[in-house]
Amino acid sequence: MFGSYVLEVAIGLVFVYMLVSLLCSTINEQVIARFFNLRANTLEAGIKNMLAALGTQGSMLDTLVEQVYKNPRIKALSQNAASDNPRKPSYIPADTFALALEDVVQAYKDNPATANSLLPEALELLGEKTNIDPAKELVKVEKWYDDTMDRVSGWYRRRVQLIIFVLGLLIVVGLNIDTISIITTISNDTVMRSALVASAQGSASSPSSAGLPVLQKGFEQIQLVIGWSPSNLPADFWGWVLKIVGLLATTFAVSLGAPFWFDLLNKFMGFRSSGTPPQSNAGPAAPPVTTLHVVAAAGASPTIAPPSASTNGSTVTQQ
Repeated sequence: MFGSYVLEVAIGLVFVYMLVSLLCSTINEQVIARFFNLRANTLEAGIKNMLAALGTQGSMLDTLVEQVYKNPRIKALSQNAASDNPRKPSYIPADTFALALEDVVQAYKDNPATANSLLPEALELLGEKTNIDPAKELVKVEKWYDDTMDRVSGWYRRRVQLIIFVLGLLIVVGLNIDTISIITTISNDTVMRSALVASAQGSASSPSSAGLPVLQKGFEQIQLVIGWSPSNLPADFWGWVLKIVGLLATTFAVSLGAPFWFDLLNKFMGFRSSGTPPQSNAGPAAPPVTTLHVVAAAGASPTIAPPSASTNGSTVTQQ
């Protein structure tokens, strides 16, 4: 019983963390990442860092990156590719990049106006610095690109984690989502705890369908354990210390991301639903079936004794 109580408190707390994390992720992906074009800018920074291995710097490097992005293979991946200033793509396949780089190298070699410039010479250094000949060994170029993109993905994740942390801090403080206060409230209120567990059970089964309507409904369900009011303001210094600790605990929890809390919530719901199956109420077992063997004497018609005259496994012989 005590274990079930603790598990329900944990489920309610994780449900709150999950909702706040999901809100931060939604704001980041739908507003911040789109407005600042984070994915595309991070990708471009990775490609620029990659091509810097050619030894190009400054305007020469900027020119090389610009030529790669103007290649029709990559420009076709951009939004509004037909416009003069298309939005740069947020994803470029490795084979597409390799072919585009090969086109740029060949174009600089074939153009008399640029054949003697420093850029073709810098491009030739690619083979010396990375053991790659971009004009012949496209597979190696793709491998080089994939290795670079692994690092770029790490950059993007760290940037998103920082954004989520800042967003989480603003939301947590603004809505007074205090871990210590939440634990105290749902521990002492059985009705609220049961309501949170029921809401969590419905949300844990379909994380992929979580959108703005689901977020709105979820925050309506937890509004009784969050928010500022005169009644929940700390009364003294140590009360404010606990409040700050509770808010920071929520902020760090939210920074772990919505997928982490979805997975943990599903595990907790699985623990809660497991247990000894209830005993059947079908009543006592049916009595064993009585087998009646009838043996007739020679020349006589066999007759069967009535049920009252028979016993389990009995044999009635007619003379």
